[in-house]
Amino acid sequence: MTKQIVVTGATGTIGRRVVEGLLAKQVPVVALVRDAAKAPQGTRAAVGTFEDRGSLERAFAGADTVVLITAANANAAEQTLAAIDAAKAANVRKIVRISALKAAPDGPTDNTRQHGRTEAALKASGLTYVILRPHYFLQNLLGSIPTIKGEGKLYWGVGDGKMGMVDTRDVADAAVVAALTDKFDGGTYELTGPASIDYNAVAAAVGRGLGRDVTYVPVPPEAAGEALRGYGADDWTVRLIRDYCTAYSKGFGDFTTGDVERITGRAPRSVDDFVREVLAPAVR
Repeated sequence: MTKQIVVTGATGTIGRRVVEGLLAKQVPVVALVRDAAKAPQGTRAAVGTFEDRGSLERAFAGADTVVLITAANANAAEQTLAAIDAAKAANVRKIVRISALKAAPDGPTDNTRQHGRTEAALKASGLTYVILRPHYFLQNLLGSIPTIKGEGKLYWGVGDGKMGMVDTRDVADAAVVAALTDKFDGGTYELTGPASIDYNAVAAAVGRGLGRDVTYVPVPPEAAGEALRGYGADDWTVRLIRDYCTAYSKGFGDFTTGDVERITGRAPRSVDDFVREVLAPAVR
């Protein structure tokens, strides 16, 4: 009998693709959701929240593995610790954790630091684990579609910093493999794209894919954070963007690894792949 896998964050960008990948392998999937009506098709919905310990234990009951995804927020560490405790109580064997780039208790952003603490807790829990640390998501570029279309410009706050940006599809695909095999158990993997590039190169790739000129316009990290406030971002998120942009501008993300290919067996998608397959169709 195929062992059951729970996916938290199952309606998000990464979680939904993880669910699709597991279902394609004929794996029974439980989706932890706040609203049963929003559970991905083909899953068993488990209604609950990270703040409701009982709902977590009920969702995790009978599961072999949990793919643990939490949205970046001020309370993510507490949410993750609650999920780890509930998984132990429910006799879950393994957690595949979607963490954060270079997670560390002394990292440059609160997100980095929260994930550093929760990674340590997971390693000390006695549960089998795989930790996946995704780089900056290429999908973040989708938020720039209005200025790309309207002005032919791409604004962001990382200066000339280079980053090994990763496609969330590769992150999800790696999580599926990690959930279905023991080959990567006990490992921590930094998931990156194939090249470390700056935003000038990103703008050039967007321009190639759209057949028009697109220019990168650097703005101060503070301005990048404040720009999101106009879209409803809270103070924590504004600070997060500012701190990440500052770190990236200073070389925090200037590296790549072979971990996507090591786990999935194929090379990670490039920025040109992303523009052709995702961004360009969204723009048009």
